[in-house]
Amino acid sequence: MGRILDRPLPVQEKEGYPAIFRWNGRSYPVEKIIDAWKDTGCWWENEGRKIFYRVMAGGGVFEIYLDTKRNTWFLYKIYD
Repeated sequence: MGRILDRPLPVQEKEGYPAIFRWNGRSYPVEKIIDAWKDTGCWWENEGRKIFYRVMAGGGVFEIYLDTKRNTWFLYKIYD
């Protein structure tokens, strides 16, 4: 399980993938990308495509995504 947050997130990319993100004043280097997938969003609400990543960082597991329409990263979920 986990907590859903869906909040904007500063992310540094390396070669098109998330490399480091900042959350609660702390930097989290991405240690491993566990999974990745694309979501087309709700076209009827004019949402853009989202690219999701489940990552291991700082001893925890996080789900982050890039909203390609807004070119903005979000922290979607923190796993327990």
